Amino acid sequence: MNVRLQSESFLPVLFLLFSLAASAQVDEHMKFKMFCSALSNQSTAPNYVVVTVRNLNTGEIKEVCTEAPFINGAMGREIGDWSIQCKDYKARYFELSKDSALSNISFNLYTQSELERFEKSIHVANIVEQVKSGKLNGKTFEGSKKEQVMFAHLMFNYGVMMTRGCIAGNICKLSYFK
Repeated sequence: MNVRLQSESFLPVLFLLFSLAASAQVDEHMKFKMFCSALSNQSTAPNYVVVTVRNLNTGEIKEVCTEAPFINGAMGREIGDWSIQCKDYKARYFELSKDSALSNISFNLYTQSELERFEKSIHVANIVEQVKSGKLNGKTFEGSKKEQVMFAHLMFNYGVMMTRGCIAGNICKLSYFK
């Protein structure tokens, strides 16, 4: 009886550990590999990436999610380099001052607090697990662009690559990055 009670008391602990593991963000090395993969995707169905951007006008530094080609566009507008190489941006860190460059990556689309509220409103660990297991490989967005980009932001940070896959831009493909 005593042994049974001890083993039963471990079940909630094991469940918590598995839940935390499933919902853990991927490390920076994996995010860099995802970033490089997304930059090399030259198709009409681009991947979303998360980068850290410093607005040189305000000093604000934040994570921004955008379609990978838009990073090239922002850097083209900023410094005239329209084709960046991922190896030059291992930290995925960019400094921008031109309004057109900041606008190109939707720097002001949402705040960190909006992203945190959105994350609490969806079940990220469950979604990631469904993608990993192959049960979920796409998502259609009927809301605003902000919702779609915040979703892509969270997915990238948890190791899921999201591709904008249709002309309308609201049907996206999801795949766990290996």
